[in-house]
Amino acid sequence: MVRMSMLIVSLALLVPIVVQAGGRKEVAQRADCVITVGDRDSRGTDLIIGTCQWPVAASKVIPIVKAAETHTFLSSVAVSRRLSDGRIFQVHKASGISDREVALDFTNETLPGGGFKVSWTASSRQEPVDEDRVAVAVDDGYWEVHDNGDGTSKVIYGLRYDPGGKVPDWLVRTFQKGGIADLLEEMRDEVTK
Repeated sequence: MVRMSMLIVSLALLVPIVVQAGGRKEVAQRADCVITVGDRDSRGTDLIIGTCQWPVAASKVIPIVKAAETHTFLSSVAVSRRLSDGRIFQVHKASGISDREVALDFTNETLPGGGFKVSWTASSRQEPVDEDRVAVAVDDGYWEVHDNGDGTSKVIYGLRYDPGGKVPDWLVRTFQKGGIADLLEEMRDEVTK
């Protein structure tokens, strides 16, 4: 009986280590994705990662994640348009806060095995902020698509985002859980049409 109690206590102590491995915490599962949060940077901004297995070929996913100017099908993106210098201007919306805006620089990279990665970061050149909006403080992210070779793909979405202004921590955490899950589900719906 003592040995069994010790085993149960030992296993209970190991579970948080496994769940917290690498400083990441699983916060949601949806749309064939597992969403984790962690890797806080020096500004206090967490990296959110959604790792997905989608029943669609990478060749169908890549053109859609690559075309950022078309991403207004995402409920959190009110505006997404290419500026004359190639930057992408976006307006982000979320319930309970003012709209956010940011100009983004994008980089495309071909990965081995037919994969693709599109990354973005807030541009050093921002547009004048509309009086009803707030400038995004941090917007660094990527879509990474890997061909599984069987008509399915592994899709990884990473985002380090600070909406700027004064947003309560609980609202940021809600976005990390539900908002990212919604975004991933909306992207999956778009690529499986």
